[in-house]
Amino acid sequence: MGLRVNLYGNVCNHAYVIGKFLRKAGVDAHLYLEEGSPWQPEQEEPELKSAYPDWVHLINDLRWRRYGLFDGPFVRLLGNCDLIHTCYYGPIWARQTGRPFVFQPYGGDLTVLPFMTDSIHHRYLAFRQRRGLRDAQVVFLANPSGRYSQEALRRLRLSRVACLPLPVDAERFRPLAEAKVRRQRAKYDAEWIFFHPTRQVWTERSADWERKGNDRLFNAFARFLGSTRQRAILIAVAHGPDIEASKRLVQQLGIERNVHWIAPQRRHQLVFWYNLCDIVIDQFIQGDYGGCAFEAWACGKGVLIHLESRRDMFPEDPPCLKVRTEEDIYQALLEGVRHPQMLHDIGKRARAWSLTHLHAEVVVKRYLSFYDQILKVVN
Repeated sequence: MGLRVNLYGNVCNHAYVIGKFLRKAGVDAHLYLEEGSPWQPEQEEPELKSAYPDWVHLINDLRWRRYGLFDGPFVRLLGNCDLIHTCYYGPIWARQTGRPFVFQPYGGDLTVLPFMTDSIHHRYLAFRQRRGLRDAQVVFLANPSGRYSQEALRRLRLSRVACLPLPVDAERFRPLAEAKVRRQRAKYDAEWIFFHPTRQVWTERSADWERKGNDRLFNAFARFLGSTRQRAILIAVAHGPDIEASKRLVQQLGIERNVHWIAPQRRHQLVFWYNLCDIVIDQFIQGDYGGCAFEAWACGKGVLIHLESRRDMFPEDPPCLKVRTEEDIYQALLEGVRHPQMLHDIGKRARAWSLTHLHAEVVVKRYLSFYDQILKVVN
């Protein structure tokens, strides 16, 4: 292996997936993972059980080192490479290494962290994050048309931006055997199963950039049940700041028997739920791609989502059911149960689209092209 790439910032295990497929492509990739991080590789691949491959390196908690306290050893460790691929607070240390680095935000590390003002500590962290971001050779942006991303880029004066998605391991997020899915569905007294994995964020107390519009789904689902008399259930993941508000709304609508709440799932568990359902229902506010939709498409499922066309990211839109309002969602649910073959066809095309545009093996090749351009410039 010639090229060495160091990764830091394993939000939602994306860095692990990137490192895994970089190594498959012949790159000497290494991931630095903080002990106690909420994102661990076994959430992606349960067979690891913390027995990580030798390219995944556990390091001490870096929380206080974000302020520059005793961070020299980690800076030297991170800089032992040709190029750094990072997110989260990674730019703070990447700029100190003197190595070229790319920044690939997951969201708040671009739109929130650089602008924190609620305490002296946070102001200092925000300053360090801004300074680091401005030294990045390029920003890999997965939601370039998002209003809050665009505003952050403007305020930070970042112009070296490439529209590149976060990858999905389509070898793991995939359609499961139909016989297995049928056996699991038999446990539910329902003809139709809808799955809503998205965080519950919809009340006025939540920031605009976080909101998902979950209330629109519950209202539409109540109308659907009332007008069709279908034996249908909505399985929703109980996480997010507005979970209690969502449960109260479900109760007010009188659909408690049809809404099944499940605990937050590890990523490998989500594969089962995506396959179990007939339709995956994501978010209706931002108009951007999210991780849930990417994973569902890889599993061959139709997705209800508010999505704006994105030729800056992909040459063609993914096959999906585009919705935004309560009425849109209601009509899409009606259309789905009236035309099950349509749902099957959308899911099949979504899987093919995912393999072409989202699968980590494909996305990593695009990363490598940028790495090569960056290294030619800096060297």
